[in-house]
Amino acid sequence: MIKIKLYELEKHRNECTFRPFLFAKDLFNDIGIEFVTHGKADFAFIGHASFLNKKLSLEDSTSFGLNFLKNVNEPYFLFDGQDAPTLIGSYEVFEKSKAIYLFKPTLYKNKNEYLNKYVNGRLYWGKGEYSLNNLDLINRIKLNHTNWLSTIKPKWLTYDSNKTVDVSAMFMYPQKDVFEHGLNQAVHYNNFRKQIFTNLNEKKFSINKIINGIRIPLEEYYKKMYDSKIILAPFGFGEIAPRDLEAAVFGSVLLKPSMSHVETSPNIYIENETYISCKHDFSDLNEKIDYILSDYKNIQNKITENFRKKYIEEYNDEKLVMAFYEIFKNLDGVTTS
Repeated sequence: MIKIKLYELEKHRNECTFRPFLFAKDLFNDIGIEFVTHGKADFAFIGHASFLNKKLSLEDSTSFGLNFLKNVNEPYFLFDGQDAPTLIGSYEVFEKSKAIYLFKPTLYKNKNEYLNKYVNGRLYWGKGEYSLNNLDLINRIKLNHTNWLSTIKPKWLTYDSNKTVDVSAMFMYPQKDVFEHGLNQAVHYNNFRKQIFTNLNEKKFSINKIINGIRIPLEEYYKKMYDSKIILAPFGFGEIAPRDLEAAVFGSVLLKPSMSHVETSPNIYIENETYISCKHDFSDLNEKIDYILSDYKNIQNKITENFRKKYIEEYNDEKLVMAFYEIFKNLDGVTTS
């Protein structure tokens, strides 16, 4: 039996990152892998809440992470559970550490994008100051075969096409100040989402939206989404969010910027099959809404049922377990059952 210690599981972002592994812990046991939080272990999984601190400068965050890793006795893997494919903060620790691999929920499909300077590494926020200097370690950065949608066990609701509102824009906007390694992320987060309301013809379509970034009770939030024919899900701090899955739960059509630049596993984002895509600048937003509403019943059924079917097929504990079985069986000196 291989024992893997999950360090600091009580930290929120670590718990989210490792939650899917714990969902599948019995299946991992069946192949000879046991997760523990204390005592001796053969390997360690280190979540980014333990080795990355966005409240610090990038340099100080890197020192923080490396100091933490000095106290890890097991051979270890780093897990960067940040929402977006950006490697900011984790790559700097990875390249100076003894980590075997760095795992990510999402990566850029074109790895050369990591050499381009974007706002803290987020392509969709536009040109900025952060990039990698080289791709020397890119082959040791791997998908962790989970993402945000892996952390949820959905209960599908019954639905029909008699929804009363055209579009749900029930997402945070504007965002209050959020600093990441000294840069205020809210500016870029808000500028990206502002394009929606610049382009969206609110006189033409009925809209449910959050007013002035003020949160509402969860029950009301879900009711407004359920009543909406289309759920608009823009990128935030990353491309994937629970709202994507909630659209299928509520029987609404998911409309979001194209995911064609992202590599993730599981990947259920198939344009015009599981979601309807729009351009990253939302310049075709009204056109896409018109298209969906023009044949709503048929498009609703197609997108909802395809998403649900694909989710059940891909978000499968056995697939996660077998992916890590393959990773461990190829490590030197490891015996798996």
